[in-house]
Parts: sequence; structure tokens; C-alpha cells
Amino acid sequence: MNRKKCLIALVGHHPKRLKLSIDKEIVDKILFIKEKENISGSDKQFEAIRELNHYYKEQLIQTEISELSFKEQALPIAELTYTICLQKLLGFDDVSVNISGGLRYMVIWFYIACLITHTNVIHGDFKYKGDEEVGINYNMNLVRIPLSEPTEKQYEFLELFFSNFDDIIKCIKNQENFSEILQFVKGYDSIENLKNRYNERINKQRDITRGSINGYLKKLKKISAIETMVNPENKVEKSIQITYLGIAFVLNRLFIKFLQK
Repeated sequence: MNRKKCLIALVGHHPKRLKLSIDKEIVDKILFIKEKENISGSDKQFEAIRELNHYYKEQLIQTEISELSFKEQALPIAELTYTICLQKLLGFDDVSVNISGGLRYMVIWFYIACLITHTNVIHGDFKYKGDEEVGINYNMNLVRIPLSEPTEKQYEFLELFFSNFDDIIKCIKNQENFSEILQFVKGYDSIENLKNRYNERINKQRDITRGSINGYLKKLKKISAIETMVNPENKVEKSIQITYLGIAFVLNRLFIKFLQK
């Protein structure tokens, strides 16, 4: 059976090196990723994407252009995780990410998303004449380092930071924008409120202690899935939020558990 392959390509300012790398692959679809915000160099990025999109459409390869926000740190991790899950849902059983053309500050977030989703990360091994790429030897698959992921119990705890999983699954099935997912994310202004929510939703038979809640928070903070800060209103209680990395973990878990064919 033929595997349908989608290549997600991060586009920077120079289309030539990305073209050299992509041409080494056999793909059914190329999804070009550009920056949503207009910053210095955005015009070059727009021209690069337009050139690449035209070039591959001429070869009768399906193309798509998607914009991701790089304004907030770690936000691209969650957005790319969601994008990868959507491509799998569309029937692309072989999804990889090519970072050959990406800007450095963009690449790190994409690498982490690929660790979460167990997605191959491709980068070209180029031939140079001076500082200019003039050819390519091959594409290498970058080594994916082990990433600490939440346990089953910790995933259950992270569910408390979403108002409704059924609506999130519906969003994924309907291929809604990532921003629609964020409307279901919630936080807590005290450990007591989080403790009460845990007892109400998960631990209905007995009362969980604040110490146990703090145990969950300590372990999830260690893998950067949760962040806490002093509540500015009373300067005593902790405000607890799920991070974009935590959201990415949960989205990938939801896809595997409920939507993966």
C-alpha cells in the first residue's frame, strides 16, 4: 500500500536551499509555513514562499501555505503539533518536517514539536562554494532526543486545564483554526480551586490533599507543562496555568487516543 507523504517546510528568506532539499524527497503534499507577524524580512519571506509555491504547483504537487505565530515563546510548539495531527487526520500517514530553509529562532520550536509527535526532522547536507549552497549531498534525519512526557495520571491531571474535551475533539475533526482550541484552555487562581476541581471531576470518592496537588504541579513544572506564579491579587495564593508545551502534549495525546486511525 502506498503511503501518502506530507512534507511541512519552514520557509525563511532563501528559497534555493529549501528547494535543493525538497527536491530530494518524493512527496504528495508540501505545507509551507510562514510567520504570521510582519517583521523585518517579512517581504523576503513572502517572496520566497510565492516562488516555492509556484515551483511545486508546476510539478503538480499539492501545496498549502499556513501562517504560524512566533510572537509568544513556545506557542509554535502547540500550533505545529496541532498542524501535524491535522495532516495525519487528512490521511497523510507519513508526515515529516523540513527545517533546511527556516530561520534559527523558528527552528527550535519546530524541533520540540517533532519530539512530541515523533515526527522526522529533515535538514539538507549541502555542498558549498564559498558561503553559497550550490548543491546537496542528501537529506539527513536529525536525531530525536528523548523527551520527558507526562504519565497517564499526569495527563489526567492536565485535563483539568480544559473546559471540554469533546469540543476540542470536534475542533480537530472539523479542522478548525488553532485559535479555536485555545478558547477551551482554562487556568486557576488558587491551589484550593484546582483541588476542588480535581475532586469534582476525577477524584469523586475521596478528598485529595493540597500536598498531592503540589506533587502533581512539581512534576509537571519539571517538564515545563505547567507554570505557577504568585496570584497578584492576594500575593499569597498561586496562579496555575498550562503552558503551550503542556497544550501540545495534550493535543497529541487526544489525537492518538481518540482520532488516530
